[in-house]
Amino acid sequence: MARQRCGFTLIELLVVIAIIGVLVALLLPAVQAARESARRTQCVNHLKQLGLAMQNHHDVHLKLPFAGSTAPVRTSWVSQLWPFFEQAGIYQQYDAKLAFHVPPNIVQNTFNGVLCNRIPLYYCPSDRVNAMWQGDTFWRTRGNYVVNWGPITQPFTPPTPPTAWAPFGYMNFSSLNQPRQTRFAEITDGLSNTLLMSEVLMQRADTSRDQRGDINNDQGANRFMTINTPNRGTDFMGGPWCESRLPDMPCAAASVNQHYTVRSRHPGGVNAVLCDGSVRFVANSITLNAWQAASTMNGAEAVGNW
Repeated sequence: MARQRCGFTLIELLVVIAIIGVLVALLLPAVQAARESARRTQCVNHLKQLGLAMQNHHDVHLKLPFAGSTAPVRTSWVSQLWPFFEQAGIYQQYDAKLAFHVPPNIVQNTFNGVLCNRIPLYYCPSDRVNAMWQGDTFWRTRGNYVVNWGPITQPFTPPTPPTAWAPFGYMNFSSLNQPRQTRFAEITDGLSNTLLMSEVLMQRADTSRDQRGDINNDQGANRFMTINTPNRGTDFMGGPWCESRLPDMPCAAASVNQHYTVRSRHPGGVNAVLCDGSVRFVANSITLNAWQAASTMNGAEAVGNW
């Protein structure tokens, strides 16, 4: 008697494959959403730690660090904050009497400089973790978190002085090249109503000269401006530094009135830390008036719901 073979018909096999395909199509977005939720939570935690470090800096020095300075030496807010987020060892190696691009702070064409330490707190996991700057011979780390410069461009060439200032910005209209070191008492709009830091995106290649994310530089890329709402508009920067090849990071060359917009890969908006240390998610749909009002510290504007 012949033995009967068990198996699938071609139709049954195709049905099984179709069912598996449907299940994968249903599950993959859910998995991706769960992963992004975890990454966004980690990003929020990074901003909370940086906000707490800013608070601790203020407790010790009675003022916030400055965004960046060219005198007496070229430096950024990043090195000033190291002792306050458990990087005292790096801070001791860094020579604050020298410019950020001078040894031992940076050793040309090597990753041996102090500013080449890849600190996890610099990076939003939704973007590009461990990104470095190799756009010139002074190699250094990049980062996703920048300080609030307000609705003012840099270099600043307005016909009239602004009516309000940001926590990190110019001292006043008569000394526009002097960095601001703000005391919390000067933030008359309220710490819980004033932006402290937020996010930017970085180019995909370390060798790109695109300035966004160049947080250790003393110039404009270590800060953001509220000229545009989150993830909107075009960034203006020096011609050699405008190398955007990504549709979500448009840029245009400009010699003056340069500005950088907050951007993230979180769906629908960006994370931001306020001067009281709290972190909130800011939707792309926020109005420009509300966004700019939140970026100034003494404008007495009605921020509203944002």
